[in-house]
Amino acid sequence: MLAKQFPTEQSVVSELINLKAILNLPKGTEHFLSDLHGESETFLHILRNASGVIRTKIDLAFEDRLSETEKNKLAALIYYPERVLYSDPAVRSPAWYEQTIYHLIELSKLVCAKYTRSKVRKAMPEDYRYIMDELINMPEHSIDKANYYSEIVTGIIELGNADRFIVETARLIQRLAVDHLHIVGDIYDRGSGCDMIMDELSRHHSFDIQWGNHDVLWMGAYFGNAACVCNVIRINCVYRNLQVIENYGINLRPLVSFATEEYADDKCEAFVISDVYGSESTFEKDEMLARMTKAITVMQLKLENKLIHGHSEFCMDDRILYPSSTLTEKERKLVEVLTYEFTHSKRLAEHMRMLLKKGSMYKVFNDNLIMHGCVPTDADGSFSAIVIKDKAFSGKALYDRLDLLVREAAEGDAYSIDYMWYLWCGKKSPLYGRDKMCVYTKYFKGYLEKENKDEYYTRVNDESFCLKVLAEFGARGEHSVIVNGHIPVKVKKGEKPENGNCRHITIDGGLSKAYHDKTGIAGYTLVNNSQGLFLICHQPFTSSEDVVNNAADLRSEVRQLRKYDKRILVKQTDIGKKLQSEIDLLKNFLREAFGNLR
Repeated sequence: MLAKQFPTEQSVVSELINLKAILNLPKGTEHFLSDLHGESETFLHILRNASGVIRTKIDLAFEDRLSETEKNKLAALIYYPERVLYSDPAVRSPAWYEQTIYHLIELSKLVCAKYTRSKVRKAMPEDYRYIMDELINMPEHSIDKANYYSEIVTGIIELGNADRFIVETARLIQRLAVDHLHIVGDIYDRGSGCDMIMDELSRHHSFDIQWGNHDVLWMGAYFGNAACVCNVIRINCVYRNLQVIENYGINLRPLVSFATEEYADDKCEAFVISDVYGSESTFEKDEMLARMTKAITVMQLKLENKLIHGHSEFCMDDRILYPSSTLTEKERKLVEVLTYEFTHSKRLAEHMRMLLKKGSMYKVFNDNLIMHGCVPTDADGSFSAIVIKDKAFSGKALYDRLDLLVREAAEGDAYSIDYMWYLWCGKKSPLYGRDKMCVYTKYFKGYLEKENKDEYYTRVNDESFCLKVLAEFGARGEHSVIVNGHIPVKVKKGEKPENGNCRHITIDGGLSKAYHDKTGIAGYTLVNNSQGLFLICHQPFTSSEDVVNNAADLRSEVRQLRKYDKRILVKQTDIGKKLQSEIDLLKNFLREAFGNLR
């Protein structure tokens, strides 16, 4: 196989030179987001501005040559090129086009600097690849070819291609500003744009997902777990967000009819949904939504009781609070209909398959451990043992077994499908990380029980425990950190996202609007580049219209958590390790095939 790919000695040598050179480039920028919870507009903007990376590049490129207003306008153009271009066409003169194109090319040079020319070319649109490649690699002071480069730009403008060229260059800058994206769980529930987020991710060049408990809840519903189906519907009733279910083509009218008939004489006062989350109800009357919420909650609790009775290893007998585990005949038929709707939604199937393909329970990436929730831990600091199919697992072994279990559920394994509900809310589920979910007492007793966090969340304040967790998962680098989501950091109460001498970082700062009041901010994101680790604290996002019309970017505060003594190079990354393996293989091939002993 190698002989066919490299038929001559020189072809092997050339490839070795190329690979060894790549090892000494700076590592690519990683971008971490967590707990998106359907906030699609905010997510899309953070994706476009790369948590401020692009604005920082603009500052570096233009320093005092552009005013703050001009920098803001250039940033807005890069984030939303089509909308900015078409918002006020009267201001666009040939001189404006020329200046803008040169600014974008200059910024592209800076963004592309850490990549090989080959990788940059592959990121370019095919129609403009030659032109972009020429302009981006234009020498800073070119006397001999000055007219050549000038004529390229003039031709773009005179031939009416300036708008499209600007759009494609802006997209190239967005594409290369971040090399890899990590989604640290909980794409689903609360906000109305979960499906839009999944659509956008499907188009992204390089990303991974660490499943959150809300994500496995939706997967469980798609796999056919009826308790998961009821939970999904209940949550989206509570957040006045049934439209997202209907966006998947799931028909909820049978539930409306059932609730109208079954609870006609019940005001369902404990289930009336407030307006605190700021979204509009799909249905006109709050009374109807309250009846739907009660109907689906009752069925949920009965189905959960049945799961707990059938799985003693869940150790959740104390959560059997609702007095029945038996659905009425009407409830049984309704649950069958609703479950069928979830399991046969084509659009949901596409998104769930992507969650499976791109997702996992955890990921060790460039010596950092990324997981949504926690490593279940006992009071003495040892990792908790969790039973799955009569066998106990803990630590990394638990995560590996659960990852396999989710994939077994996708293949139709009945036990694994049941277990999806436990992953959602079980008292020792690593994705839930609390001892109970208090649905019954909230609605039927009028009070909330305290949900106690797993011991893990106390232990991560100790660096030695963090190092123990990192070592358990094989992340033993000098700068290794644990990146979690799931537990909102209540900044307004003095909580901090970093713990254990910055070995543990929680990046759930409340991107979801429902948590803004609790956290006091509008989310954290994390950026890890060749120079250090940066935490970005976001304020509430106004709207993309505000960015387009007023060049008002998302207000964010950047804090450097860690500065590397030396720039991290590709050779120190996971990609670098793979490239080094290729180099070693090619060296052996060079010796064996061509007798080259160098």
